Amino acid sequence: MIKGIYHSAAGMVPRYNRLTNVSNNLANANTTAFKADRRYFTALIDNELVQPAEKGRPARTEDLDTGLQTQFRQGALKKTENATDFAINGDGFFMVENPETGEQFLSRNGWFRLTKDLELITHTGYAVIDDSGAPISVGDEKFQVTENGEIYSNGELRGAFGIYDLKDKSALVKRGDGMYTIPEDVEETLVDKPIIHQGFLEESNVNIVEEMVVMISLNRNYESSQKALHAQDETLKMAVNQLGRFS
Repeated sequence: MIKGIYHSAAGMVPRYNRLTNVSNNLANANTTAFKADRRYFTALIDNELVQPAEKGRPARTEDLDTGLQTQFRQGALKKTENATDFAINGDGFFMVENPETGEQFLSRNGWFRLTKDLELITHTGYAVIDDSGAPISVGDEKFQVTENGEIYSNGELRGAFGIYDLKDKSALVKRGDGMYTIPEDVEETLVDKPIIHQGFLEESNVNIVEEMVVMISLNRNYESSQKALHAQDETLKMAVNQLGRFS
């Protein structure tokens, strides 16, 4: 009987976590360059709830982030006509740097602004890095950026965006504000021929209809497991009460 309760509860746990994941995707449907996450679980193995992990091996639910996978497919490009807005079309990430710690992160969010010294920074104050590893200085407010990322000011080449990519994007870890932490044992490389659009921003790649369909399905399955759990509990209650009469 207890095993039946466990199985019902085990059916609820992964669905609850997937519902949390889907809710987060929907909440960020309008967040610039947000990449949707999807959580994957397997069934029960030897009465333990497991999920896919590294190289397909099962992992226990103590590490619930193991089965969370970010979907890096391209989001739609939205025209803004702002000179400090940029969108990457295709593979690659902007490199941004914390000015206080020097820690670097990758980001698809090209919603930038200029400092008084005409350096390009994110709206949270992180410096945008060029292809030489230095902060980008545009030289003049009326600057232009070509599709390959070269920055021109008054006809003079000021440098180029550093667009970086990884062989395995699943190694990236979300840290908020559209940024990703680069693991120490992972090396990023410059994209050879990046495509950058000035005056555009990349929209979230969340498919609202798809997420709603998943949410409805998860809700129904969760409710089914909940009803099964309740039925098991009622049966156990009756058994205990009946046995008590004959003890």
